[in-house]
Amino acid sequence: MKKSLLSALLVCTIAVSAVPNIALADTYDQQIQEKDQKISELQGKQSDVQTQINDLTNEIATVSDQVKTLEAKQDQLNQDTMKLQDKIAVLKVRIAKRNEVIKSQARDTQVKGQASNYVSAVLEADSLSDVVGRVQAMSTMVKANHSLMEQQKADEKSVEQKVKDNEAKVAEVKANQAELETQKNEIANKQAELNVVKANYAAEQATAEQDKSKLKKQQEAAKAEQARILKQQQEAEKARKAEEARQAKEAAKAQKAFEAAQAKAAAEAAKEAATEASSTSSKTEESSSTSAITTEETSTSSSVATTTETSTVETSSTTDNSVSTPVSKPSTGGKVDHTSEGNMYAVGQCTWYVKNVAPWAGTYWGNGCQWGASAAADGFQVDSTPAAGAIVSFAQGQSVGTWNADSTYGHVAYVQSYNASNNTITITQGGMGFSSPTGPNTATLSAAGLTYIHP
Repeated sequence: MKKSLLSALLVCTIAVSAVPNIALADTYDQQIQEKDQKISELQGKQSDVQTQINDLTNEIATVSDQVKTLEAKQDQLNQDTMKLQDKIAVLKVRIAKRNEVIKSQARDTQVKGQASNYVSAVLEADSLSDVVGRVQAMSTMVKANHSLMEQQKADEKSVEQKVKDNEAKVAEVKANQAELETQKNEIANKQAELNVVKANYAAEQATAEQDKSKLKKQQEAAKAEQARILKQQQEAEKARKAEEARQAKEAAKAQKAFEAAQAKAAAEAAKEAATEASSTSSKTEESSSTSAITTEETSTSSSVATTTETSTVETSSTTDNSVSTPVSKPSTGGKVDHTSEGNMYAVGQCTWYVKNVAPWAGTYWGNGCQWGASAAADGFQVDSTPAAGAIVSFAQGQSVGTWNADSTYGHVAYVQSYNASNNTITITQGGMGFSSPTGPNTATLSAAGLTYIHP
């Protein structure tokens, strides 16, 4: 009787066993770390490319210096060319004058003849010394003409050589300059390509930075959601403990009243038995009758005590202003009728959901793992035979398909259907661990090894 009373008054609900399965900070930390690693790699690649760009810049600078040197050399050659052109012009004038002298002498020789000139010079001399002088003069003139011819040839050759040398130097400078310009363009193209590669790396890095920023925002949102749910669960747990404390207080009061009524009934029965024994102690026949009467009175007293207990429970329930506790009444079939009772379980717990879809379940059957014993105490059929419309009770830590029941409170669910071909049941359930705590959350699992409560 004592155990039945305590089972009827204590309220226990499934506690929050775990935070819902949301994206945790650890997952985001790993993704952010991967983005940081990628950013670091891209920065390294950009640094390598920048090193190559710097090397090419140095090469361009070197080539540019060489080009400047050649340009300076070309300027010098151009100046030398101008000077040479001046010399060539002077030589050409000189050559032209010589050509005129030579042509004039040639005409004189051709017309008069050199021999006649010599004879005329001798015949026209005034004296021997004059003859000698004129002959020497004529010889000197011949030699001068000869030297003039030689000088003419030398000047022409010199002009030709200087022109060739100058043209060769100019051609060499132009060739070197063209080659350096080609190298400079090739290096500039490589540098441009590397700048494109660097820009691509920079773009990838910017994208990675944006992804990292998004992940951090998502991480903060996940942490905030986790904190909100945790706070909600803590508040629910606090309310559950407060309800347990209140129900424990009610149970203690009821137990105390029950024990007091039992003690009072026992005292009255003992007093009556003593009175009857003293009045009939002289008669042996009446003693047996008195003993029977005493036994009957004792039974009557027990019934009175039971009635007193029930009355006490009802009084205790009605005097509590916080919760109105309806009293269960036995049905004609031996089972306690709970259909008229309200749902006194905490909203969002598995017990609340099952009571909501199966009103015939008891209001004070305790935690999910206690429902089998509580239902049997109320006269319901409890066994291991699965059936549609039954309530299934899970022990602490027992498998519920893809997860395990709470290690302290167990779990309950409603059997939607039973498949005998593969011995599985399809259940609907509620609880704070689901995305929809008030249900229904459907699952199919093995029907073996479970406790079933039949309506």
